[in-house]
Amino acid sequence: MNYKLIAAVMLSGLASIATASSTANPMPPPDIYAAGPTSPPVAKTGLFGPERAAYALLAGVMHQTEAVIAAMSCSSLAGTYELFIFTDGTVNNPDYNFVTVDSPASTFTLYATINPLVQFRGQAITVKQTEPGSLNRTKVNGYYSNATYDANTTTLNIDSVTNVQGINGRFTAYQSRDLKNFYRSIDSVSGLPYIFDWGLKSLSNLGYPIQKYWQRSKSLRNDGVLGRTVIVKERLVGPNACRIVIDTSDFNNIDFFWQSGTLTISTEPPSPAYEFDF
Repeated sequence: MNYKLIAAVMLSGLASIATASSTANPMPPPDIYAAGPTSPPVAKTGLFGPERAAYALLAGVMHQTEAVIAAMSCSSLAGTYELFIFTDGTVNNPDYNFVTVDSPASTFTLYATINPLVQFRGQAITVKQTEPGSLNRTKVNGYYSNATYDANTTTLNIDSVTNVQGINGRFTAYQSRDLKNFYRSIDSVSGLPYIFDWGLKSLSNLGYPIQKYWQRSKSLRNDGVLGRTVIVKERLVGPNACRIVIDTSDFNNIDFFWQSGTLTISTEPPSPAYEFDF
């Protein structure tokens, strides 16, 4: 066997791939980070207590959804489901900080236990699933996450675990790790202040990473307008394309976050040009 010839062919192929790939540049960071890290006073978002709980809960919905997709498939889960969320931001009161997802013959609810703010450090929120549930007839149970905000509510880290019943009828543990960055920006046309979020997450099975998602969101408070929140996650590493979108609207203010809307799963590929239509 001519090993030198085989090696030459392989190197030639790799060189071709490298040349082709070099024409595609990575996505740039959001404009607020383009000049480098922002100072804490500039980056401070001023997220309300109900918002902090809501974003942790909605992240939990995404974690459950991604785990079910991994256990089943994106195409089998494709569809639009109803979602309702209410939070008032009160400490140690999960009955008033929860989110519910309804799908065909299925439902699951997550509750947030909010810990007191720690001055100059941040805030921790625990999200739990206290009763077994399901998403589109796929059973899920035992969801648990630790979410921590920094003192300026610009960074949110979340580690979670959940159990999903697979096609073999057995439950398998999945783990998620999120890193989100929040920032505020004024729309040049409407003049309204929006809260944006930009980040990545990894999904693991039995402790080993298997998939990766790209995430961003846009949120508007109901200060004279209809409040709305849209979260988009798109799979970057995995068996095929998958997009998950949460789109809710109604109240988002200092007293409570009270919105209803949809959770939509589709087989759309990642799109940097995805439009937030508000």
